[in-house]
Amino acid sequence: MELAIHQDDANILLQEKNVLNESSLEKYRVAGQVAQTCLQYIVSLIRDSYHLGKTPQPYTCQELCILGDSYLKTTLDGVFKNGSVRERGIAMPVSIEVNELVAGFSPELDDSANFIFTPGDIVTISLGAHIDGYTANVAHTVVIYPAGTEKPEGPLVGSKADSVCAAHIATETVVALLGTVLSPEKLPQSINFSNNQVTGTVIRKLVDSIAASYNCVVVPGSKVRRVRRFLAGQAEGIVAERDFKGVVWSESNQEDALLSKSTLSKDLVSYDNEQSKKGHNSSAVPTDEFVVSPGEAYNIDIKMAPLGDFKEVGLITLETVDEFSGVNHKKDAFKAKSTIYIRDVIIKHALKLKTSRQLLGQIDKNSVFPFKLSHTSSNFPIDIKETNPEKIQQQIKLIEKDLKSHRLGLAELSNRHLVKPKPIQIAKFIAFEKILMSNNVTGPMGYDVAKPVLPGLELSLPKLGISSLKLKSLLKQSTAVPVARESTTVLLVQDGAYSNGKAEVLRLTGGSKTFTPSWVHSNHNLGGDYLEAISQLDALTKDKKFGIRVRECQPLKLAEKEGMQLD
Repeated sequence: MELAIHQDDANILLQEKNVLNESSLEKYRVAGQVAQTCLQYIVSLIRDSYHLGKTPQPYTCQELCILGDSYLKTTLDGVFKNGSVRERGIAMPVSIEVNELVAGFSPELDDSANFIFTPGDIVTISLGAHIDGYTANVAHTVVIYPAGTEKPEGPLVGSKADSVCAAHIATETVVALLGTVLSPEKLPQSINFSNNQVTGTVIRKLVDSIAASYNCVVVPGSKVRRVRRFLAGQAEGIVAERDFKGVVWSESNQEDALLSKSTLSKDLVSYDNEQSKKGHNSSAVPTDEFVVSPGEAYNIDIKMAPLGDFKEVGLITLETVDEFSGVNHKKDAFKAKSTIYIRDVIIKHALKLKTSRQLLGQIDKNSVFPFKLSHTSSNFPIDIKETNPEKIQQQIKLIEKDLKSHRLGLAELSNRHLVKPKPIQIAKFIAFEKILMSNNVTGPMGYDVAKPVLPGLELSLPKLGISSLKLKSLLKQSTAVPVARESTTVLLVQDGAYSNGKAEVLRLTGGSKTFTPSWVHSNHNLGGDYLEAISQLDALTKDKKFGIRVRECQPLKLAEKEGMQLD
């Protein structure tokens, strides 16, 4: 079997093994700058529209997504014009998740529903850019305050505030922890479990401790994982990545804590899950038994769900929604169409429709990263410097026209599994008592094939033997729970001319200097067994002389004309 990539790329991927040299560092840095700038642009649109009331009507999620994608595309087309790179593009389309939405929500322009925000919502903006496959992803949660002034009268309080605090502190702590890899002697002794090495076990214990302090749970799908060229998690659950390194949170990580709290679980017999792990490539199965090394790139993606609104013990899980969700049992259930797709390059098929073949040709130009149907339009991107509302609407209508002609081709590509949709997921709370009292008819091997998961994580609750299909059937008795998310990409640069010969953490995206956290107030305080270690790590990032050097990529300067308004 041959590699479906250019030989030059094969040499870098398989021989050089993603070495952080001066060339790759520059591509990472520029990708980070573009991602930072686009995030800043979308945040400014939300501020102007919802907080300051500068637009005739608030921006919808559809408009924010198309404007963000257009900004990404236009900015990326303006870098490395000298031909020193072979490709550059959108690594993750702009998605806007509100409250309980977790991932994948990026509505197209032709969606009939107008999704807007209300004061008190927490909104997560996530996106990514890549240059030659070197990827910078970012996600940031902002709070929608009442309109009128840029500065609200008071902070957001309650369970949503708890999740925002937990996600922010956990992300900053992991960034500092990864930085100690460059100076092992600075690793706090209270978490030094393995000879001055940062392992997956240390990362998990710190994040779980922060979550518990704020009465939150780390949402399944959260991860701290190594990223490599063209391997940034865009096809997880579809393609198994060899030599995977990362901490992944799933429902099974909540199982021990739930069993210890529940009075109904004393007489339960644990299920042996070893059989379900057989048949997998062992290097592709996530495990905490890995060591973080200098010269690697990591994406930190932490999602937190609060438990303050629930009096009973329960499980936080994910529900996949589509246009048919909740039709049978909930009148007001959230319904939406998947709009982000991934090209499965392994699948080959002779297509019948001409529109399908033309669409596939356009998709294959977008590399292996996720895409939206609007990206294949000849009228994409929208001119972000245009200030005439009528001309902007004309561009939008042209894209909508292309969407209609492309949807027929997309249907055949999807039916033949040449492209696969990324699911839209919602966080749900299920009372643990309902799980224990349920009858698992399908047995522990009843996997939900519609829900992509990493190898070895097919069984939701391994000790109880609860399958993903059984857990899915209990979702109709669940309650939606809000989620705060922070994601950042960091490089552990050991030395070299690019870093002036000094070891440093190059933070491509996110960061408190660039994106100040929203004003929130939690009634909980940071505590737990690792409070001292977390405080020491925070102090290391602030000590410029003896601490850890963390350098943030700064966004490009936004032009005044780029504050486009839609009528």
